Amino acid sequence: MYSAVKPLSKYLQFKSIRIYDAVFTIHSKCTVVILLTCSLLLSARQYFGDPIQCISEEKNINFIQSYCWTMGTYIIQLDNNIIDLPSPSPSQPKSSRMSLRQRANYNEEYARAILIAEGVGPEIHGRTQRVYLRYYQWVIILLLFQSFVFYFPSCLWKVWEGQRLKQLCSEVGEALLSEQTYNTRLRLLVKYFTTDYADMHYCYMAKYVFCELLNFAISVVNILVLEVFLNGFWSKYMHALATIPLYDWDRWNRVSSLVFPKIAKCEVLKYGASGTASIMDNLCILPLNILNEKIFVCLWCWFLLMAIIAGLNLLCRLTMMVSRTLRELMIRSQLRFMTKEHVQRIFSHLTIGDWFILMKVSVNVNPMLFRDLLEELCQLRASLSATSSFTLLESAN
Repeated sequence: MYSAVKPLSKYLQFKSIRIYDAVFTIHSKCTVVILLTCSLLLSARQYFGDPIQCISEEKNINFIQSYCWTMGTYIIQLDNNIIDLPSPSPSQPKSSRMSLRQRANYNEEYARAILIAEGVGPEIHGRTQRVYLRYYQWVIILLLFQSFVFYFPSCLWKVWEGQRLKQLCSEVGEALLSEQTYNTRLRLLVKYFTTDYADMHYCYMAKYVFCELLNFAISVVNILVLEVFLNGFWSKYMHALATIPLYDWDRWNRVSSLVFPKIAKCEVLKYGASGTASIMDNLCILPLNILNEKIFVCLWCWFLLMAIIAGLNLLCRLTMMVSRTLRELMIRSQLRFMTKEHVQRIFSHLTIGDWFILMKVSVNVNPMLFRDLLEELCQLRASLSATSSFTLLESAN
């Protein structure tokens, strides 16, 4: 298992050039690794055995297990989980919703229905219904598909980014730089930011914000997918989790088994020598559901956390785009020794796209180099302002 998961650790390693921020990295990279690890864990038979094991009196048990795995299993569920019970004696609880043991004491028919396990037992006409488990075979495929969906925004941004930051910031991310490299890269960056790339930088920022919006949408959609895929997963399972502080394990078993049953039923149609059909009722154990319920609870909480973080990140991004003052503060946070007037002088010629590129450069280059870059830009803006003022005076004379 470790040898299978080890290559995923390389995917989490920090690159020399960081084209994603922290939220983007956690959303795309960390989530992808979590989903792939879960899919590998569920596919490891040496740890959890076969995905389904059936008990039957027939000799061809392998055929029955394959049939039940392919065609699906089902559990028996009482309508609304409540049946009509005789009036309780004064010594018994007065609540109409009682634990499984209490219901069994009141109703012999119900006692037979829960004799084996929750959801497994004889069907009671008019009181029970079948709930088919159709998700079981698709869990690993779903996890793999979700990992691809979460990876898509980072892949899309990598294509759109086109290694622009790598071309600008290569060789200058280290703390110690040779003088030649330092001066060469500084001149290159000064030349780049004094050239008019306003439209290109604006498109660059718009594409990145679109990928962040895509991250948020993917998190929300995946929460809804779990609800549909597991037939109202959280709406049912949250009631099971609420029983843990109360130590009501009867209710825990009843509610959790509705979503992730460990034992289920399977019917196989068998034909005799004369062509008469008979139904074989088989009891099947679903061992992977012990792990499935833990995985999907954690994934649901993780998706919710990612949706909240991505939503807050989008709000911060929108605030930065609207407020020039906040953008100036972001630059000044990278340059503690530069005065406010110098920063404002630089910003007088910067578009929002230029600011975005400048912030990306600030996290990928040597801090001293970034400070010198801003000082060079400030001096150039000052000289251009002085030249333009002198030209206006001459034309006026």
